[in-house]
Amino acid sequence: MNETTQPTTGEIEDPIHRVSYSFERDGNNLWVHTWMKDGGHLPEHFHPVQEERWEALDGSVSVKLDGTWHELRPEDGPIVVAPNVRHELKNSSGSPARLRTEVLPALHLEEFLTESAKAAREGLYNARNMPTSWRGAVWIADFAQRFRDETVMTSPPPAVQRIVTPLVARFAR
Repeated sequence: MNETTQPTTGEIEDPIHRVSYSFERDGNNLWVHTWMKDGGHLPEHFHPVQEERWEALDGSVSVKLDGTWHELRPEDGPIVVAPNVRHELKNSSGSPARLRTEVLPALHLEEFLTESAKAAREGLYNARNMPTSWRGAVWIADFAQRFRDETVMTSPPPAVQRIVTPLVARFAR
C-alpha cells in the first residue's frame, strides 16, 4: 500500500466491511474520504433524501447502481447517486482503493458511519449486516429505526424492517 492509500490520523475503521473513513464538513454538505481494502464491501442501501457523488482517487472499485455494476476508476470522474437509488460498492481489484464522496446534504451520515463502524469493531453484526447476538439484534433494530429517514439497508428487505425493527428496537430503551 502506498502512502496515498493510507488512512490519515483521525479516521474510523470498520473491520467488517474492510473500510476506513474520515470526514470533512462543507457547509450543509459532507465529504467522506474512504479507504477500501481489497475485499472491502459496502452492502446495498439507499438514501431517501441525500445525493452522493462518488469518485475513485486511487485504485478502482465496482459500484452497483440500481442493479447494474460499473467499474469506478480515477479517470471516470464522479458518479452521481440520486436519492432513492440502490447502490453498493466492492473492491475485488487486488489492491486498496481510495475514494471520496460528496454527500448533499450531510444530515447525519457521519454519525451513521461512525456508529456502524463502532458496532462492527464490537462484533455486533456480520458482513451480511446480520446480528451476531441478541445484543446485536437490539442494536441493529434501534440503529435502523433512528436512521430510517436517511439510510436504508436493503437486507433484510425494507418491508420486513418496517415491521420487525420497531418491535425489537423497544428493547433498546
